[in-house]
Order: sequence, then structure tokens, then C-alpha cells
Amino acid sequence: MDKKLFRSYLLLITFAVLLVLVVTKIDVLAGTAAVVLSLFKPFFIGFAIAFVLNIPYEAIQNGLCKYGRWGKNHQLNKVLAIVGAYLLSFGILGGVIAIVIPELGRSINMLISNSETYARNFQSALLWLSQFDLPQLTDLDLSEILTNLEQELKGLVEQTMNALSVLFPQIYNVTSNIIHGVANAGIGLIVSVYLLASKDTLCRQMKRITYAFLPQRIADECVDVARLISQCFSNFISGQLLEACILGLLCFIGMRLFRFEYAFLISLMVGVSAIVPIVGAFIGTVPAVFLLFLVDPMQAIWFVVFIIVLQQIEGHLIYPKVVGESVGLPALWVLMGIIVGGGLGGVLGMLLGVPLFTVAYKLLSQVVQQRLEKKNIRM
Repeated sequence: MDKKLFRSYLLLITFAVLLVLVVTKIDVLAGTAAVVLSLFKPFFIGFAIAFVLNIPYEAIQNGLCKYGRWGKNHQLNKVLAIVGAYLLSFGILGGVIAIVIPELGRSINMLISNSETYARNFQSALLWLSQFDLPQLTDLDLSEILTNLEQELKGLVEQTMNALSVLFPQIYNVTSNIIHGVANAGIGLIVSVYLLASKDTLCRQMKRITYAFLPQRIADECVDVARLISQCFSNFISGQLLEACILGLLCFIGMRLFRFEYAFLISLMVGVSAIVPIVGAFIGTVPAVFLLFLVDPMQAIWFVVFIIVLQQIEGHLIYPKVVGESVGLPALWVLMGIIVGGGLGGVLGMLLGVPLFTVAYKLLSQVVQQRLEKKNIRM
């Protein structure tokens, strides 16, 4: 038998055997993959932290190169850039926490102290709605609802106390998972420092491996795709964070101007939720409307009008300038990335969907342009 034909048959048989093993032992393989991925979780966390902090790291390093005495690859330049990036990040995070915690405590105290007023407002809103003869609200009594709720809470507390002994292993597992998560975050933070410090060396090593094991044409394409992915994700992260800060600031200024309650807390919710493109600010609006409805139903209605106007300004002026130009993705593709990514991976999928679709869109545009040029078609 011809050796080439024998080798082809052997490869085909090997592939068939591996395929059967994968299909029949899919649960074992999935469990093994989950264990392996859990072992590498600190490195994934460290890579994510390093990728985000690479934005201020590059900015500080370029500033030191411009105004300092050392070149970009100087060791002291790298050390100062890494220290500056982490100090800046921790400073921003610490400042936000120092502002948020007292404001959050004040808002919670206000909610507790004004609970009776909010209950009366809620009852007044129900009475106002009852004039429309809605059958669902005819026999609705707030005092009965509160009494039933209090009884349910007492029963829940008793059941919880009785079940503590039974749930102790689960409590232990939850506690160990929290400790394990904190440990992974700490290790990931240390890993991110090493990744930033050896970023150039790692990129050069990966490039050498790519060109060593792949044909040059394929290696060139892989390097170009990796560079495109890095650029798209960096532009998206920086643009989205800046857009969320701008939207939260505008929301705070508008709420203070129109004298809405809980201005800082609601603006913070809107700004944080705005990290998710397009739909994020509306997600943060739902609890805000509920809070303002407890204070005054008319405030809630006017806040909905205010947030719709703010969303129009953000969607037509801020987002296209801040994020749209940096990412370079049409609105339809942005929406598609959010829907598909959210369906596959929830909130994380929404965040990753837009940059991934940006990469796919740009790669598809390049392929289409190359094929049109080969056919001498200009469009």
C-alpha cells in the first residue's frame, strides 16, 4: 500500500476514534476542562487587570519618554509607569469608595427614616390609580400588605435560624468560595504586575513562536489579527469608561439642577450601568424610578422624562464621539453584539460582544475590500 495513502487512512481513523471519545466522554472532558480553567483563573484575572491598566501605563510611559531623560525601554521608565498606573487606579477606586460609602449610608438612613412617608405616598398613588376602576387595585390594602409582609419576614427569620445547623456545610462552602475568590483576585493582581513589567518580552516571545511554527503568510495574518484585537478592546474599554463617567456626571448635574432626591446615588447607578453599551443606562434607571416613586410619584415621572432626554443627548452626541469613533462600529453591529453577547454570556457577554463584533466587522471589511480589489471593482 502507498505510504501516503496509508498515512491518510491512519489520520482518518485516529480522528474518528478521538471524535467518538469526545462524544461519549463529554462529561469527563468538560469536568477536566473546568478543573484546568479553575487552576488558571488567577492568570485570567491578572491578564484582565493588566489589559485595563495597560491604558494608563502606556499614557504615563509616553509622558515620561516625552518629558523625561530615559527612553521607552529604560527599566526605570517602566517601573515608574507601572507604579503610576497602579497608584492612579487605586487612588480613583479609593476616592470613589470614600465618596460612595458615606453617601450610600446617608441614602439608606433617609430611606429608613422616611419609610412611613413613602408608605403614605404609595397608598396615595394606589388611591389615585383606583379612580380608573382597575379591578386589580379595587381590593388592594396597603396595611394588609405590610402586615402580611412583616409576618412573612418573621417566619423567614425563624426558618433561617432553624436551618442554620442544616445549612452549615453550604455556609462553609460559600465562605470558602469567597475566600478563594479573594485569594484569586490577590494573586491576579500580582500576576498583572508581572505581565505589565514583562509585556514587551512576552509579546516578542509569542511572535517568535508564531513565526517558528506557522508559515510566514499565516503568521503575518495572526500577528495582524492579534494587533487588531488588542486595539479594538483598548479603544472600547477607554471609550466606554469615559462615556460612563460623562453620563453619570451629566445625570448628577441635571438631578441637582432639577432638585431630584438621591442625586448622587442614582447618578452613580446610571453611570456604573452605562458601562454596558446602549441598554446599560436604562437598566440603572429602573431602581432609580422606584426610589423616586417612593418619595414622590411625580418626581419619578419627571425623572423618566429627564433620563429619556439625557439618553437622546448621550446616544446622538456623546456616544458617537467618545465610543463610536474609537471603536468604529456601526450602530446596527453594536446592537447585534449586545444582543448576541448578552444571550450567550449575560452582562459579561454584553461587555465583550461589542469589541468582538468590532474585530469581526473590521476583518470582514478587509476581506471584502481585498476581494473587490482582485476583481477590479470599486464601490
